[in-house]
Amino acid sequence: MSEPRKKILLAATRRAREGADVSLRSIATELNVTPMSIYRHFTDKEALLATVVDSGFQLLTEYLTRRTGRKRRVLGVIGHFLDFALEEPRLYELMFLQRRKNVRIFPRDFAAHRSIAFDVLRNAVIEEMADGRMRRDNDLETTLTIWAHAHGLISMFTLGRFGDDQAAFRRLYDRSMQRLYRGIAQPGGTR
Repeated sequence: MSEPRKKILLAATRRAREGADVSLRSIATELNVTPMSIYRHFTDKEALLATVVDSGFQLLTEYLTRRTGRKRRVLGVIGHFLDFALEEPRLYELMFLQRRKNVRIFPRDFAAHRSIAFDVLRNAVIEEMADGRMRRDNDLETTLTIWAHAHGLISMFTLGRFGDDQAAFRRLYDRSMQRLYRGIAQPGGTR
């Protein structure tokens, strides 16, 4: 990636993480360049935001692959998903709560492993199904169920439906994810 493109992306990502305007004009002003110079690197705002989102998914994948002390790897991964959402709320909103073009479509893109972040959770599901901790089922749809449940709770929190106490929400989220997990765990499976 060229140095000017990298600077533009860093400025856009920082602005997105702060919840500031991510227009080409605002970035040009911040970088003290003309808006036309930004067009040499990004065709339009949508292309710039798509690149910001891609870098957000790289960061999310770093979160999801953190080591966890939990015996149940699925719960560890989905706990890291919450960490990302709470520590990067504006980036989370841009990635998951704003309509964008060219998003990955379920099941086609996810079955074809076009989402590295989703695959981290899917691999944990596959592992737990293989070793008997979770019931054998369609791993793709089971992963979607877990991901969608987590995303739904996080979205509700983001929209103020649980108030603004992160610690209380984290406890609710953990209880809810454990309840969901118990529903798909293998009775008497390896713990």
